Amino acid sequence: MIQKSHFQFLLIFFLLFFLGFSAFGQVPQQTIRGVVTDADSGELLSGVTISIADTEPPIGTSTDEFGKFRLESLPIGYYNLNVSYVGYEKLTLSQLLLESGKELVLDIRLSEKVETLGEVVLIGKRASGASISPVSINTLTQEEVIRFPGTFYDPSRLVMTFPGVASTDDQANNISIRGNSPNAMNWRLEGVEIVNPNHLSNAGTFSDRPTQNGGGVNILSAQLLGTSHFLTGAFPANYGNSLSGVMDMRLRTGNNEKYEFTAQAGLIGVDLAAEGPFTKNNDASFLVNYRYSFIGLLTGLGVEVSDEDIRFQDFAFNINIPSRGAGRFMIFGMTGNSQNFFEAERDTSAWEFQKDRSDIYFENSMSAFGLSHHIQLGARTSWNSTFAFSSRESIREAFRLDDDFNSFEVAYDIIEQRKNVLTTKINHRFDASSKLNVGIFLNEFGDDFFSVEDSTEVNFDGIERSVLIQPYIQYQKFFLNNRLQMDMGLHYQFHSFNSAQSLEPRLALRYNVDQKHSINLAYGLHSQVQPATLYFANSPTQTNENLGFSKAHHFILGYNYHVARNVKLTTELYYQSLFDIPVSSDPQSSFSALNLLEGFTLEDLVNEGTGRNYGLEVGLQKTFSDDFFFLANASLFESKYTGADGIERDTRFNSNYIFNLTGGKEFRWSKTDKQKVFGINARLAYYGGFRDTPIDREASILAGETIYITEEAFTIRQADFFKMDLRLYWKNNKQKYSSTVSLDVQNATNRENIAFSYFDPEQGDIIVKNQLGIIPVLSYRIEF
Repeated sequence: MIQKSHFQFLLIFFLLFFLGFSAFGQVPQQTIRGVVTDADSGELLSGVTISIADTEPPIGTSTDEFGKFRLESLPIGYYNLNVSYVGYEKLTLSQLLLESGKELVLDIRLSEKVETLGEVVLIGKRASGASISPVSINTLTQEEVIRFPGTFYDPSRLVMTFPGVASTDDQANNISIRGNSPNAMNWRLEGVEIVNPNHLSNAGTFSDRPTQNGGGVNILSAQLLGTSHFLTGAFPANYGNSLSGVMDMRLRTGNNEKYEFTAQAGLIGVDLAAEGPFTKNNDASFLVNYRYSFIGLLTGLGVEVSDEDIRFQDFAFNINIPSRGAGRFMIFGMTGNSQNFFEAERDTSAWEFQKDRSDIYFENSMSAFGLSHHIQLGARTSWNSTFAFSSRESIREAFRLDDDFNSFEVAYDIIEQRKNVLTTKINHRFDASSKLNVGIFLNEFGDDFFSVEDSTEVNFDGIERSVLIQPYIQYQKFFLNNRLQMDMGLHYQFHSFNSAQSLEPRLALRYNVDQKHSINLAYGLHSQVQPATLYFANSPTQTNENLGFSKAHHFILGYNYHVARNVKLTTELYYQSLFDIPVSSDPQSSFSALNLLEGFTLEDLVNEGTGRNYGLEVGLQKTFSDDFFFLANASLFESKYTGADGIERDTRFNSNYIFNLTGGKEFRWSKTDKQKVFGINARLAYYGGFRDTPIDREASILAGETIYITEEAFTIRQADFFKMDLRLYWKNNKQKYSSTVSLDVQNATNRENIAFSYFDPEQGDIIVKNQLGIIPVLSYRIEF
């Protein structure tokens, strides 16, 4: 808990800083520029008309022979940009934020005209008219990650404001989508699957062991984030090896004409970025970022973030190399390491809980590097290829102290993973109403696992070397005077580890009733490889290596209504039928892999479990206009599973309802050479408590550890979760730079939300562990 005096100091400092800037001046000016290409082939389009909406006299330009355009000496602020070209859909880019510290560089992609669709309106830098999926997709931008409260510049925390998405614990960014385990999702970087891209992958877990897909914070800084996508169901044929969703992170390219820099410092560390051209004779550019973080300053202010020494650092880059005849090359990468150490006080009177007499060391490292190539093959065809390799390693050692401070090792875990991926695809447009996408993913997996407790009890031990082959084909066609859009495809998976295979049809339909109303219908069969900890768990007969894919049928019915230019209502009904889920071979067991987050099971497993998730999601969004925005959504759902005992139960992540309300307002003052902006953003999150299994207190006392009543699995519902996050910022735009002072407050009401319960031998009783309390983070950011 933060001390009240310290929190008051932060607020007073922020307000004094705000009041201290009272001079006003002329509005600074900046440039909007970019390039316009064909969305399917990548062909550069010359003669495209670019104009700024609602200006008098009109302000505009057109693209040159290289598809480039430039609008200079524009006063900073928000702009709507109209893009039009003969034979292509008219495109409007709404609410583009132009600031004094950086040029606004756009990569605009136009789709060939389909007569009845009318104008396409996109928000911010979502500058592509190409459709990725007509259902269950959300778009993320760098500007949103920075502006939204409580994200700490982590895209994973931004998606928690979307319908049907819940955080499993404030200490981590594990994502539960529509009642599924975070293990059911898939991470991608530049379109290829990668290992868990998060620092501190053991954050917020009961066992203190690493998770498959989450951590304390994403290793990719928001400074490099381009327009990215988050899919939550019935995804297209080019997405595989996932049951619940996909986080497809994309990198932005650096400025290819001038050097720009960003620096940020705050109570949790520093963040530095640089970008610019390699030479003035070509369009090649670089973008690099370094970040170092620690929680020592927060702890000094009395904030109980953790009782451990937590540190992390990371480095990321993106190099863009276009050429005249050989296409465009991109070299990208990210690498980071993190640690959290806990050392017991050498004073037995200070030992209140079992952890207090322990020394625990956890280290985590992750890297991903890749090369991608895009080339145009004629006016209607393009060829894209990417090779990337990623790896991670986590090591955890735990030691127990006796009353004489002698140390004994009680646990040792090491996990090494790698994913090497080669993908290639061809996009071909037959005409304005039909296109084809054909490609293949070749994934090479390598996993080394070892876990032991009390020096003798081996939990899992194994080495996996396998290949996952995923060819796919996706076809898009417009019918009925181009009112009906159909996306149909096939995805195939073959896993060489045990010859598991799956042929998966995908279909999505969108009927445009008119320019404001549309109805969506989608179906997809999806499958996923099991976590390696299940394959190599030390089960009695060691047969888990024969486990096949977990699978799910996804059904979606949606309705979209464009209430106004910047306001949209979305509704989706969904049903997921999960099957071939690993469960115990013991007919009395309630275990199901659907409830796993971290850890493992020591049971023999078979692909005979089932599950079902179904619900309704409603969202209303007003994008940033007239200096304010809001995003409100509600999700009502059920998440059930059936284990080997044949009993249908609530899953661990069945919270039944999720309500989110996020909004913000800006206030502006402008004169002579300056513009001042004061902003306040807030988020309210309320959802039902997750499920837990009762603890057998008497059995736990005898065993000296937590023993669950497994025949009553997940019959306890935790208290409902509530959290309010705030973000206050004061932005100072001058002619050559912009600076921002911000105060982010997570859990501003200091609500005590339950994380989990466990039996503590030192206490001899069941202990309830809460999630994070109030966390204020003061920071200063400058762009120039």
